[in-house]
Amino acid sequence: MTGYAKEVKDNIPAGLEFLPNHPTNIAYGWKMLDESGKETKDPTKAKEIVTDYLSKAKEKNIGANLIKAFDKNTGKLDYRDLKIVFKVSPDFKVSDGIIKNIAEIKENEDENGRAIKDRDSTPNNNKEGEDDIDFEPLKTVEFDLALKKIVAKIFVTVDGKTTTINTNHKYTDNPEAVAKVELDRKKWSKTEVKYEFGIRVTNEGQIPGYAKEVSDYIPDGLEFHKEDNPLWKLKDPKTAVTDQLANRLLQPGESVEIKIILRWKKAENNMGVKTNWAEISKDQNEYGVRDKDSVPGNKKPGEDDIDDAPVALTIATGAAATYFAITLTSLGLMGAGLFIIKKVGMK
Repeated sequence: MTGYAKEVKDNIPAGLEFLPNHPTNIAYGWKMLDESGKETKDPTKAKEIVTDYLSKAKEKNIGANLIKAFDKNTGKLDYRDLKIVFKVSPDFKVSDGIIKNIAEIKENEDENGRAIKDRDSTPNNNKEGEDDIDFEPLKTVEFDLALKKIVAKIFVTVDGKTTTINTNHKYTDNPEAVAKVELDRKKWSKTEVKYEFGIRVTNEGQIPGYAKEVSDYIPDGLEFHKEDNPLWKLKDPKTAVTDQLANRLLQPGESVEIKIILRWKKAENNMGVKTNWAEISKDQNEYGVRDKDSVPGNKKPGEDDIDDAPVALTIATGAAATYFAITLTSLGLMGAGLFIIKKVGMK
């Protein structure tokens, strides 16, 4: 029998948010209904959405929305399409499972606009298995930006002559070695030490996105100098920030590297290990999906958008200055502090 789908409804499942002002939803005439079935303009009160876009009353040309009866001779099924746009709720996690979005014909009418009975389905009864209802299981994708940090180079300047030490540290080192420099006590006043830290940001999710801001947390004993870091600025005395990746769209699996240089604050009592942290402090993606396992800018070690790199400086006991990039290889006894120490340097 020829007829119209006078009204169609769609549920709003947990994990999805209806976008009432999206051009597609406006074009297809979707309206929000609250728990009592009354129309609402507040998306937070909406329990389902309905449209009469395919009704006889809404057709622009006579018969435009009329769905013809099944033709047994040709085997052809007539149909009309509807579109609807949701967004995934920011607090939805992939671990929450599959999102089930259900649509159903709420009311039918014949070609004269009179109510008709479907032969094998009851409109608006929410009964799965009938052919006037269907659902789409939605498996969401994840947004996940990760950051790793290493000590890449050490610059030691004595009497105006600079020696560059490549640490050969890798972003996969876990834990990363302490990059250590031993200085000649006699030349202490004529010595300057700089550390170049490498920072790698990787998109480990399935959604392209941006690291809109990266922050570097400067430990006591190290100093930031603007002339060393033209792409960074001080947010406060202990935090440097950069937006140099703000417009760099990272595709899934893609990485990008930046660097920051910090100087050792010259003071004879400024010795020992200093740990420098960096973190993705602002991120963004087209869909507003939150990072799956990190909160940008929360300074929480253990999340994968923050990482540290340790450095150390001591005064050499010998007469000659020696510069070391120290590699610490764990023997599996972290609690006992057992390491193999390999020194790579020059005298």
